[in-house]
Parts: sequence; C-alpha cells; structure tokens
Amino acid sequence: MNVSFTNYTEYGIHNQAVRYCWISYTLFTILSSFLGDFIILMASIRYNAFKLHRAIVTIMQHMAVCDLLNSFTLAHHLVTLISKRNNLGSFLCSVKVYLPYYTYSVSFFLTAALTSIKLLIVQ
Repeated sequence: MNVSFTNYTEYGIHNQAVRYCWISYTLFTILSSFLGDFIILMASIRYNAFKLHRAIVTIMQHMAVCDLLNSFTLAHHLVTLISKRNNLGSFLCSVKVYLPYYTYSVSFFLTAALTSIKLLIVQ
C-alpha cells in the first residue's frame, strides 16, 4: 500500500486557479516576512536605529528570528505547492511539522515578556 501525503492529496487542491492563489499568498507572506525581519535585524544590530531600552530591542530581535524560522517552514510549503509533491525529503517535512510548535511558543512568551518589561520600565 503506497500512501502519498502531499498538498495535492492532503488539501485537495486540484483546481489550478486555487493552487495559484495559494502560491501567490504564500509567496507574498514569505517575502514580506523576510523583508520586515531583515529590516528589523539590520536596523537594530548594525545601525542602532531604535532608541529604546536595550531589553526591548533584544526581545524584538528574538521575535524577528522566530518569525524567520516560521518563514522557512512556509518556504517548504511553497515548494510543495509549486511542484505538487514533497521534493525536500522526510527530514524537512518533520522540521516543517515540529519547528512551528517551538517557534510559536517562544513568540508567545516573548510577547508576554515584552509587555511585562514595558510595564516594569514605566514604573
């Protein structure tokens, strides 16, 4: 029994127009994420453009790195959508499944830490 789990069979994207819409949406999401995170990291590391407390800037940098890792999992999704099958192997498929579990959790905790640090700085 040969079982194939790809975006073509799993999501049932058999219509070309729907698949092209998903490809466009995923590509736009990846590009905007890479561009925004790159600007945040370059502005904070190289140019010291943010005139904020050092802890707030550090948490913003960590959130940008988490978002970049999430974008890499979307890149795997994009390649699979374009080719209609999983070309990148089972290891990257496993990474695509388990990496967002950790990066989303870290992003939630960093958001809570950012809010708490802002509260402590104001007091």
